[in-house]
Amino acid sequence: MKKLLIILIIGILYSSCAYKKAEKDKKTEEVKEIVQSVTENLEKNEKGILNIIDTYQEIMLVQKGDKCGEWGGDTDEIRIYKTKYKGEILADYKKTIVDCNNPYSQKNKPIVKEKKEIALNNSELNLAQESITELINYKLTTEKRISHSGIGNYVISRDSTLTVQHWPSFGWPKFRKLVEQIGKK
Repeated sequence: MKKLLIILIIGILYSSCAYKKAEKDKKTEEVKEIVQSVTENLEKNEKGILNIIDTYQEIMLVQKGDKCGEWGGDTDEIRIYKTKYKGEILADYKKTIVDCNNPYSQKNKPIVKEKKEIALNNSELNLAQESITELINYKLTTEKRISHSGIGNYVISRDSTLTVQHWPSFGWPKFRKLVEQIGKK
């Protein structure tokens, strides 16, 4: 009788978990459809590429690495902006490299590499916009977890009307590709 009762309880718990997983999968698919719809509408726009950028508005894309564990790691920053109203869209790139042997040392300042006023072509602008969309999609479809270390990914507009922060996060492939392309210039 006890075995039958235990089997019945396990069966009920199992079926309950399967039902919750199906609900979670359905919500994830709905979020993916919404993100896809927003992305497609952006692409149908006349220019469709980072129209938010003007002489008053800029966007920062930032990735903080995890090579030093809970002390963080290297940081890649891309600032996208315009200097003239009808001018081209520019980017500043900054990489901060930290020493993991002593990340808070006053003796070992981080190494900073910078490139300024890099003109972005349409391919790079598309990649920047895809990076933002990729991070939003990842944030909306990934379950929150608690961690003491990990990669941090951020998209922040100057006026904070667009802020996406995700930590611990993922490798952000579109952003890495953008960093690589900007690094070649």
